[in-house]
Amino acid sequence: MQLTVYPKNNRRRRPAGWRNWLRRVLAAASMCFIAVALHQWGAYIGGAARAARSFVLDSPYFSVREIQVRGGDRVRGSELVAMAGLKHGMTMWNIDPAAIEKKFARHPWVRRVVVRREFPRRVLIEVEERAPKAILAIGKLYYVDSEGFIFTEVKEGDKLGLPMITGLRPEQLSLGDPALRRRLKEALRLGELMAKDEHKLSEIHFSAPERIVLYTTAYPTALHMGWGDWDDKVGRVKRIFSLWKGHEQRLASMDVSFGGQAVVRIKNAQQGP
Repeated sequence: MQLTVYPKNNRRRRPAGWRNWLRRVLAAASMCFIAVALHQWGAYIGGAARAARSFVLDSPYFSVREIQVRGGDRVRGSELVAMAGLKHGMTMWNIDPAAIEKKFARHPWVRRVVVRREFPRRVLIEVEERAPKAILAIGKLYYVDSEGFIFTEVKEGDKLGLPMITGLRPEQLSLGDPALRRRLKEALRLGELMAKDEHKLSEIHFSAPERIVLYTTAYPTALHMGWGDWDDKVGRVKRIFSLWKGHEQRLASMDVSFGGQAVVRIKNAQQGP
């Protein structure tokens, strides 16, 4: 039998945990050093950021020097500038284009508007105004655009060289009849078709909610159009006027409200023009 003897090490061993303790101390010291460094750098960077922000927001370099309004005719540029609260010298950063556009939307003559900041010093306002196509006589006189939108009252001194729309009742406006705008839009489209054939209208009369009578500026002939199918009806009116060319004053009325036909009434010899 073989016996192996391992010699005993008589040297004193150090405790194994001292290395872990030393690593913890060094790590803590490193973290403290990094924290102090970051704090110093953070203060420096924060100060630089505040200085940059102050320069951008408060610098006169970004103050308004030019306010430009494009497209205004009925609406004066000075009126829009005052309505928006814009002033020369104010900082560009205090201008909110979306909020200004909402203010302009309340103006009766403004159909569409775009407000832009053009850095560093200019504000641009582009306006599309409503174009009146007729005047609605309904207790008072109101302008109507091509979309059938009743947008403002006619003021004293305004030019009235537009077709008059008659036959509607004031309560239709106060009740906000949703079909009224559609009917006005259709009637104005008919007026545009008539004008293309050189028959400019003086009056569009609603004899019923969806039955209209037209009067041209050239002849005192009542044109009963019914409702809808405008292209065909305008074509029939044009053919009848061409047949009576030179004698249009003898036509008292014309009814093309029924499909494919026209009923014409002739003035008597005793009747005045």
